[in-house]
Amino acid sequence: MFRVILLSLFLYSFGTCYPRFFETKHFKVGIEYDRSLPMSGGSDRYRHRNNYDPFFVTVTASAKKGYVMSYLEVSATTDALAEVTFELIRGKTGSRNMVFQLVSNHSDFLAYSYMAYGIREEEYKKVTNIVSLPIQNHSFATSFNCYYSFDNFNVPLEIPGLSPAALEDGNKEALVSLK
Repeated sequence: MFRVILLSLFLYSFGTCYPRFFETKHFKVGIEYDRSLPMSGGSDRYRHRNNYDPFFVTVTASAKKGYVMSYLEVSATTDALAEVTFELIRGKTGSRNMVFQLVSNHSDFLAYSYMAYGIREEEYKKVTNIVSLPIQNHSFATSFNCYYSFDNFNVPLEIPGLSPAALEDGNKEALVSLK
């Protein structure tokens, strides 16, 4: 009898004291400039009763007067096995407001905190007026040429000014005239 009581107390204490594991994910949107200043921030924690349905939290971050948003840092904490997705719904770098949405699934709660950083509007205009030359990407042309040459081994080689009969006959004069 004593063993049964001891075993039940052990199981009870193990079940109630079992540690809960949490996972924190960090998201960052925008461009971090040297002179970015904190504009607004916040944090909150929501309980979600039915953890099989997705849970949506939409937040608006705004810049102070005379400033524009440069980047946004968000961290979200949920259960270890939960899924959290981050989506920027409205706004971009250089706008006054950014609206983001966190979607939590398979979790009892969602705790988040965010900090929005901004830069003076005049400085942002100076930074965006910097001329940058686009780099041409020739990777498609290279891959097309490589695949084209590898795929067409069975196609006879056509050289202008040379008949296919000259190649088949082994006419050395026709081949020498091309050099």
